[in-house]
Amino acid sequence: MFSTSRRCLASPSALRLCRLPTAPRVAYLSRTSHYRNTSGSHEDGKKKDQGSYTRVLAVFALSIPLGWGLHYLGDSRDGSSQVAKPTDFVGYALAGKEDISSTCSIFTLQPAQGSRIDTTVLYDPRAITSVQFKQPQLQIARSYTVLPPTEGQASDELRFLIRKEQKGEVSGYLHRLALGAEIEVRGPSVEYMLPEGVEDVIFLAGGTGIAPALQIADKKLRGSTHILWANRKREDCFGGVNDTPEPQSSSSWSLLTWWNQPITAVANASNSPKAVNTSDHAIVQQIESLKTRRGSLTPGGLTIDYYVDEEGTFIRPAGLSKLLHTPSPHQGKRLILMSGPDGFVNYWAGPKQWVGGREVQGPLGGALAALDLKEWEVIKL
Repeated sequence: MFSTSRRCLASPSALRLCRLPTAPRVAYLSRTSHYRNTSGSHEDGKKKDQGSYTRVLAVFALSIPLGWGLHYLGDSRDGSSQVAKPTDFVGYALAGKEDISSTCSIFTLQPAQGSRIDTTVLYDPRAITSVQFKQPQLQIARSYTVLPPTEGQASDELRFLIRKEQKGEVSGYLHRLALGAEIEVRGPSVEYMLPEGVEDVIFLAGGTGIAPALQIADKKLRGSTHILWANRKREDCFGGVNDTPEPQSSSSWSLLTWWNQPITAVANASNSPKAVNTSDHAIVQQIESLKTRRGSLTPGGLTIDYYVDEEGTFIRPAGLSKLLHTPSPHQGKRLILMSGPDGFVNYWAGPKQWVGGREVQGPLGGALAALDLKEWEVIKL
């Protein structure tokens, strides 16, 4: 059960003050004063004792504000008082909620009480990170991947793409909150550390699994990144246009079901009449911004293809195999990463497993196990 109590930020200072050599100094002065007064009058000794105590108490009283001042000055210089431990929950205020579909919203959070999580770790250039949200009534927490920052975003703001699941205990709670409400979060946690020397990445994203894909696109500024994003409805990626349109085949993955019948009269996402304005959808707009940025920095850059169940377009093993065998001008490592609903990940690569109390990759299964992966390494996020 998660504790809702928080340690007072003053506690470390108070403890340091208690450990100051004030107490031993009192005892020393008292003994000295008593010893010296054994050769004088009782009255003189009493006055000296009182004077010693008065001076000690005065020094102690002055040391309190001095200690606070030094503690505050030191913390304000290094910012340590503002950064919470990764294991502690911190209060954030819901500063914005942008609905991008009937079930999905982008949540914007800002620190509510001066403390914040460690954004230095959060935006590590190789780390895929998440943050836990607490549901206080049920005392449970769920992890959500942080969206990469957009232009003009405040450095202490956090953005998340969260879908309201039908039976989602945490997602339902979050979607019911009003603007300004306080949310307890903790982290960040590193879900995956991108190895050095990675050149080519293919990312299979299902639904809100696009969030870690965007982190990869934002941080990996070398080589090529190709995202295949599958959604149930067009509203989840409204305005998205494929970079490599191609006809579909008879076997495909659907977020709704597994199709084994021939697919005819398939509408490609890039030909959809709705795919006309990327500014209508915040995630699609951010993808386009990342494509422009990556294209100006990296040969190959960032490409993305959209797949929508209701339009009959699906990620196909045959199409993925074609991508895997496309020659690359790069000599570095090649990764296939995936994130999304359990069924999506399980279909493509088999389920992850719990070993020794923690979740591990588990053996490669699913559709990818039947493909010739060559030098490609598979990672389940």
